[in-house]
Amino acid sequence: MRALTSRPVLAALVAALIARTAVNGGFRVVYPFLPEIARGLGVSLTVMGLLLALRALVALGAPLVPRLIERIGHRRTMLLALVTSVLGATLMLAAGGVEGVGVGSTPFLLVTASLVVMGAAKPLYDLPMQGWFGARVAHERRGRVLGATELTWGLGLVLAFPAGLLVAGVGWPAMMGPPLLLALGGIAAVLWLLPGDAPRTPARPTPGRMRAVLRRPLVALVVVTALFRFAAELLFVVYGRWLEVDFGLAVAAIGAFTLVVVVAELAGEGAVTAFADRIGLRRSVLLGLLGSAVAYAGLGLVGDSLLGAVVAVVGWFLLFEATITAAIPLAVALGGEVRERLLSLLAAAGVLSAVVAAPLGPVLFALGGIALCGLVAAGSVLLAAGILAREVPATA
Repeated sequence: MRALTSRPVLAALVAALIARTAVNGGFRVVYPFLPEIARGLGVSLTVMGLLLALRALVALGAPLVPRLIERIGHRRTMLLALVTSVLGATLMLAAGGVEGVGVGSTPFLLVTASLVVMGAAKPLYDLPMQGWFGARVAHERRGRVLGATELTWGLGLVLAFPAGLLVAGVGWPAMMGPPLLLALGGIAAVLWLLPGDAPRTPARPTPGRMRAVLRRPLVALVVVTALFRFAAELLFVVYGRWLEVDFGLAVAAIGAFTLVVVVAELAGEGAVTAFADRIGLRRSVLLGLLGSAVAYAGLGLVGDSLLGAVVAVVGWFLLFEATITAAIPLAVALGGEVRERLLSLLAAAGVLSAVVAAPLGPVLFALGGIALCGLVAAGSVLLAAGILAREVPATA
């Protein structure tokens, strides 16, 4: 294994920061502006939730990605993901050039296609990227390196700020302009900075390898991931609507408010990058889950205080990011030789969670506002914490 400071790993980190920020940006930029997209298409927020569930379903193909990696290599799979991201952004931009409203209209179909394509791009990039670093970085430094790549989740949301200005000035389809430009830069970065790798001879699934993936601690980690991803998606899908209804924020203001979210996310990711290897990955995940439960339950106490909302959102996103940033290197460490297949199962678990949470979030919000959504999310992460503490060991 090469050391953390080796030139190929450092170059790959730079490429990952650019490319994965583009993929995550295309995936995340829609959340703050879901109400605006719904108005532009002439549909309800519930319908948009169903479209996000459809986007999530596409990523159920994540368990197939390791086979693709074996056939064409990590770098080529990442390039395929970036091209897919460019296509998804282009489809959204194209929706602004045609007329029509309602389910079944041309803009609606283009947005649906855009979301579906973006849903495919994320596992296509994440799994080969995580596998590339997992195979080259020593265990004792893996949390730091993979934690650094998770900074791109927060950085992707930075694109919501210029996207909000474009939405206010040009129209809602323009939100995909920044992710599109960055994805093109990501293609160049991967080609230039990431060393190529030879495809491997595809390994046939054997009962022994399947049993290795389905060991009880690994299955427990998949369930834990599904539960805390469900909690997060439940709130992500109503985030923009909450800011509109409770605080009267306009589109551009929501984009600016999102910068607060970004700071919180980067703080959570940075904390894990700096300290997870010292305090332990499992303990980091457990602390993140318990803290998230407190933050989610506290959303109902915000009332009409914008300052209170800022504090609540900082806690919410900081702790969620700390949790997921520590969970990925924990999975890599526990997975061993089947780490890529385990990571694909974690991705699929997140997908199934989103399929349930995306349409459920607007329904719960209509019934009890952000308070009800927060309580359901808190219950979910507390259950996840209990399973983690009981079933998942600290080391493989």
